[in-house]
Amino acid sequence: MSRYKKLMIQRGVMQKAVAEKVHKTDPRVDTSLLSKFVNDVCLPTPRTLETICKTLACAPLDIYDPAEITLAPPTSAQEAAGGGNADNPAPSAEAAKKRERRRVKGLYNLTVEIPRDVAERVFASEALRKLGYLSKSDFVRQAVAALDARLSTIEAKEKAARETTPNGKK
Repeated sequence: MSRYKKLMIQRGVMQKAVAEKVHKTDPRVDTSLLSKFVNDVCLPTPRTLETICKTLACAPLDIYDPAEITLAPPTSAQEAAGGGNADNPAPSAEAAKKRERRRVKGLYNLTVEIPRDVAERVFASEALRKLGYLSKSDFVRQAVAALDARLSTIEAKEKAARETTPNGKK
């Protein structure tokens, strides 16, 4: 369990409440992005981290190890220990596990930016059910499968055309 989750449980604070307070400070932070902070996928900006810490009544080091949030280049000893460098910092253990799971399973992680109003309307659970999808992920998987099928059909036609001589004979 991440340090965030432990702190939220200890403080009796729901993730949604943290997201609402952080969103007031930085409107770019929504529940999805906060979830990425909580699950050690990415780090908040210093200002966002400050708001999170105020909301949870904690210090940044209650949530992160110093190596995770420092901006100073690591020493040679840290690099030798796998601590990364200033241009390519070492990922958190949880983020590294997720990347490894995706690599082993051959998964591709997709991030896309779309207009918020459209996303909130179309990706609402009720709207997705009306459209025949279980979730956003289900929609994307089905859309990609349909694109893959279309591409396969186009490629098969192109292959057949290449194998046919100008006289229409094979």
